[in-house]
Amino acid sequence: MALTIPCNTRSIASIEEYVDHVRSKVDLRDLDSLADSATMLRALSNDRTLVVRELNNLIVNAVAYLQLTSAQTIVLGRGEGFYVRANLWPAIGDMSNARAYQNQFAYNIAHDHNFTFMTVTHLGPGYETEIYEYDYERVEGYVGESVDLRFLEKTRFTTGAVMLYRASRDAHVQHAPEDLTVTLNLMVAAEGVPRDQYQFDLASRTISAVGDMHAAARMSLINLAASVGDEQTLGLLHDVAAKHPCRQTRLSAFNALSEKLPAEASKVWRQAARDPAPLVANAARKRLAKLDAG
Repeated sequence: MALTIPCNTRSIASIEEYVDHVRSKVDLRDLDSLADSATMLRALSNDRTLVVRELNNLIVNAVAYLQLTSAQTIVLGRGEGFYVRANLWPAIGDMSNARAYQNQFAYNIAHDHNFTFMTVTHLGPGYETEIYEYDYERVEGYVGESVDLRFLEKTRFTTGAVMLYRASRDAHVQHAPEDLTVTLNLMVAAEGVPRDQYQFDLASRTISAVGDMHAAARMSLINLAASVGDEQTLGLLHDVAAKHPCRQTRLSAFNALSEKLPAEASKVWRQAARDPAPLVANAARKRLAKLDAG
């Protein structure tokens, strides 16, 4: 399960000291090593002016604004295989459009992450979160699929504790804080084949949405290619369908090819049916069955 680690240190670490500590002393592939570094993350959080200084720098230097990866996130430092960020979590009551912000910040939405990260509450009251666990390897990855989500705990994540979330194993529902809250996160870069990220419907214990922003961007580009692409585009789509490590991206490429080459749709889906990922192969078999029936 996601690990909550009490950390009562009063030491203060700078962002430079923290990045150097992670770079030199933490094995990012080892959860125990990450957990052992929780006290250092808390020491970084003990610098109560850290995020304010960075915000001031962003305002003073317009170029530095490029460090903002979203309205929610400020990147504080980087090292090989990791980066450190500050995340801002507004209270729903502070927002002019509560529904839009609930979606933007994933409040009240059960979801997982395809990367491991460690987080500490830096400023504000913190938030409540419900923790679940599931087995990624037993999930095919399509919307509506049943998933064995196991509830583990509901906890209030306040100043003083560090939490470690495991990639594609821990899922959670994060509730909006009572007041603006800032967390500091150690983000570990994912290795190997890209994994899907999921949103879950807790009532039915099913997948309600698939894909992170990177996968969504790839699939959007492929859909555009299906509409306006040329002969070169077809070759590129064939390569993506055959070789891309992301199964959702391969499936999107097969869909695009079948739309661009309707006369060859059966051939396209027969190739897809040989894909090693059940998500792609099963979708292909369904499409072939429809083609045969039609």
